Amino acid sequence: MENARKNVQQDCQKTLKAVLFDMDNTLFDFVAVKLIACREVLSYLGERDGNLKKEPAELFAYFLRGTYGFEDYENIKGYMQERKLFTEQAYLQCCEIYDREKLEKLELYPGVKETLEGLKKLGLRLAIITDADRYHALTRLTRVGLLDSFELLVSADMTGTKKPNPAHFLFALEALGIKPEESLVVGDSLKKDMAPARRLRLKTAYASYGDWRPLEVIEPCFDFQLNTFPDLVKCISSLAGVHVETD
Repeated sequence: MENARKNVQQDCQKTLKAVLFDMDNTLFDFVAVKLIACREVLSYLGERDGNLKKEPAELFAYFLRGTYGFEDYENIKGYMQERKLFTEQAYLQCCEIYDREKLEKLELYPGVKETLEGLKKLGLRLAIITDADRYHALTRLTRVGLLDSFELLVSADMTGTKKPNPAHFLFALEALGIKPEESLVVGDSLKKDMAPARRLRLKTAYASYGDWRPLEVIEPCFDFQLNTFPDLVKCISSLAGVHVETD
C-alpha cells in the first residue's frame, strides 16, 4: 500500500507540484456568514428604529458597491449615515457584531479538510491566494482549523493589489519556486480566479459550487469544473493520469 502511494505521489509530481486556493467561497461559504452578520447588525439597529427594514441583503448591498473594500467597515457606516442612525457608539457596536457573527458561523464546505489532507499526502504543496488582508485571512483559517494546512498565504496587503491582477499568482509561483504549468488554481470566480490564471498558463479548476455572483458572460476559461470540493480529487487524478485516493 505504501509503495502504491509513493508511485502515485511520483506520478502526480511529474505534472503537478502545487495547488493554489482562493479562500472565501472556495473553502467555505463566506457570503452566507456575511448575510447572517448583516442580519444581526440590522436586528441591533432595529432596536433603535422600529421602522428599519431587517432584510440583510439591503446592508449586504453596501459591501458590493465597490466604494470601499468588501470587508471595509465604512460600508456599515455609510448604511447607518444614510438612515440617520449613526452615532460613534452604535457604529462600534455594529462593527463588533458584524465581526463576531461572520466568524462564529463560519463552516467549511463538506470534505474540505479530508481532501486537503489527502493532497498533502501526495506531496502536493498547498497555498492560499486571497483578496482578504492577512489578518482576516489568518483569523478565518484559524476558525475553521486550516491554519497549518497551507505553507503559503498570499493576501491583498502583501501584494498591494487584488485579483484579477496577476500579482497574487506570480507571488505564489516565485515563493514556491515552481513554474505555471506545475500549478493548479482552485477558485469560485471566473473573472478573478480562472481567467487570470489561464492567461498565466496555470491549470484551473472552477469551484462552481461557491460562485454566488450572477452568471458572468465570459468565455470558458477553466480546465475543470468542481461541483463539490472533493471533486478536486478527480481533477488531480486526471492531471496525473492515475487513480488518486484520499483517506
